[in-house]
Amino acid sequence: MEVKQVNRIVVGSGSNIEKKQGNKIIINLSSDVNLLINDVFYAEYEINVYNANSNILILKDAKDDSKYIINVNKGSVSFNNFSFSSKDTYILANLNSEHSRIDIYNSTIAFNKVKYDILVNHNNSKTISNVYNNGITKENGTIIYNVTSYAPSNIKEGVINQDSKIYTLNEINENRINPILLIDSFDVEARHAAFIGNYKEDALFYLMSRGLDRNEASNLLIIGSLIGILDICFDEKEKLKKKLNNWYGGDWYGL
Repeated sequence: MEVKQVNRIVVGSGSNIEKKQGNKIIINLSSDVNLLINDVFYAEYEINVYNANSNILILKDAKDDSKYIINVNKGSVSFNNFSFSSKDTYILANLNSEHSRIDIYNSTIAFNKVKYDILVNHNNSKTISNVYNNGITKENGTIIYNVTSYAPSNIKEGVINQDSKIYTLNEINENRINPILLIDSFDVEARHAAFIGNYKEDALFYLMSRGLDRNEASNLLIIGSLIGILDICFDEKEKLKKKLNNWYGGDWYGL
C-alpha cells in the first residue's frame, strides 16, 4: 500500500475523531488520514473506518496489555504496531464490506515474554487481509504469535496472507508461531509462512565485506527487520531509528 502524506493526527491531542470511554478510546475515521497513537495511557482502542484509506502507527511502550479492535467498512487500513513492551497485545480486525482491506504489520523487541493474539474476520466477499509479524528476542525475551484468519462459507474472492518471523538473539527456545486458517469457502486464496531462527551468518559476512564492522552489520540487519517491514513514510522510519538508539543506546543490538 502506498503511504501518502495526508492529514496527520496524533491521538490524545484533542482531535475531534476520538472519544474517551473509561480506559478505552473510540476513533472514527471517514477520510484519508495518517494516525499516530503513542500507546502509553490507554489499554483499549476501537478504530472504525468508513470509506477511507487510513495509515495507523502505534508506538507501544505500555505498562498494560493492549487491545485493538479495527472495523473496516469500505476502505483500507495499514496498521503498524512498533512495540518495545513486555506486555501482551490483542488485535481483532473485522472486514465488514466488499473491497475492504487490512494490512497488519507488527514489529516487536522482546526482553521478556510477549504474546500476540491476532484475529481477522472476513465478513464480506472481495476482502483482503495481510498479517506480517517480525520479532526479535533479547536477554530473557520470548515471543508467541497466535494468528487466526477466518472466512465463512459465503465469502467469494477473498485473499488471506500470514507471514511471521522471529529472530532469536538469545539462548531461550520457547518462541512459537501458531498460524490458523479457518477457511470454510472454496473461493478464498490463503497462505501462511513462518520462520524462527537467527540471522544467517552469510548475510553478516556480506555486509562486513562492504566495510562494516560486526556491530554495524548486525545493526543494519535488525533495523531492517524491525522498521523495514512497516508501511510508513520515510520520515517516520527515520524517527523510529532515532528512538531505538535513544531508548537502548548504540550497542544493545549486537549479534
